[in-house]
Amino acid sequence: MFEHLKFDRSTVPNRIVEEIKALIQEQKLVPGEKLPSERDLSLTFNVSRNTIRESYKILSTLGFIEIKQGHGAFVADGVNNLANLTDQYFIRSDQLADLFEIRRLIETSAVIWSVERASDNQIDELYQFVKETVLLLNENKVNDRILSERDHTFHTKIAELSDNAIAFRIMNSLTGLFNKVRQETSKIPDRIHDSWQEHTQIVEMMKKRDSVKAKEYMEKHLQSVEQTLKEELEGGKL
Repeated sequence: MFEHLKFDRSTVPNRIVEEIKALIQEQKLVPGEKLPSERDLSLTFNVSRNTIRESYKILSTLGFIEIKQGHGAFVADGVNNLANLTDQYFIRSDQLADLFEIRRLIETSAVIWSVERASDNQIDELYQFVKETVLLLNENKVNDRILSERDHTFHTKIAELSDNAIAFRIMNSLTGLFNKVRQETSKIPDRIHDSWQEHTQIVEMMKKRDSVKAKEYMEKHLQSVEQTLKEELEGGKL
């Protein structure tokens, strides 16, 4: 079941989380079913056991799996109703404002908390990740799918660095909706370049520990993405 999955190494934990979530949502993994051991899955994906452990920890935090000490990881009981919630929605112009209201509420707060709570090393890792992505983008070395994965990593990492487990859990639970937005924005010329320029501004303010500016740039980024999508939807281009 897992052998066919291939990942961009920089986004491995989140990609593993998304793939296992998808298997649960599609009921290919059912409540109570035991997942492969950290050792077996690390060999399958050719990644470290720490990477698998991190992925399982995220899935446990989100309520998708239950980790039983000494016994392994199991699909949580009753998870499918929660896991399928985001599949009930689709991107329409009248829902777009609601989605971005929630994003602004969570992400502008998360970036403030990240500035206040994350270590210098954690913020520097995110900064290097953004700079690397911009370089790859400018050199045309990444496709839309990888850029979408990296965008997901950027935003969920800020939620993780906020050290607020609820904000992190909500962000990941809404991934289905956010991924649909990313799929739409990937079709819009120049939007990807604009987004990563805006990501750079955000993380630069995080490095400076300027929570006011970091929040301001996050707000502007989300407004810019929303406005672009709104125009494209209203113009019938999406």
